[in-house]
Amino acid sequence: MIKPANDNFLAANVANLEADFASLLTSFPELADDDTLRADVLEGETNFHAVLTRIVNSERDADSLAKAVAGRISDLQARKSRAERRKEAMRSLMFKLLKAAGVPRVPLAEATISIGKKAGSVEIIDEALLPKAYVRVSTSPDKTAIKEALQAGKKVRGAKMGEAGEQLSVRVA
Repeated sequence: MIKPANDNFLAANVANLEADFASLLTSFPELADDDTLRADVLEGETNFHAVLTRIVNSERDADSLAKAVAGRISDLQARKSRAERRKEAMRSLMFKLLKAAGVPRVPLAEATISIGKKAGSVEIIDEALLPKAYVRVSTSPDKTAIKEALQAGKKVRGAKMGEAGEQLSVRVA
């Protein structure tokens, strides 16, 4: 019996199909050994292709949305950067005006602007001359080199090759 695939119930559709597949294999054991017959039966007697089509469409929609959001994020980051530069330019103009006027503080309806003392900051002149106690060093595993060594049959303490598994490939026309 073919049931329509519903995007809201894709997980349930998959579970139903798994049960249908098991039932078909129990009823027709010859399907286990004949890939062509099994493919024909799955297409003709179940909503296998309809569910896969809905899942592919949903996956493509999610991919398109992710790409659109990434593009939007990029645009917004550029806009944020411009706004931050504009903010710093405005602060620089306010500072220049207060200095030129010789006034350290100006209360306005919107804000109070004042020039205060700035704390000194550390400037590194030559990183190589700094004592080790004042330097942070971060290390991380070189997974590429580790993988090459493991594939060459070498043992690498603290690492091992993970289990190779299966992965899904979706090619969209």
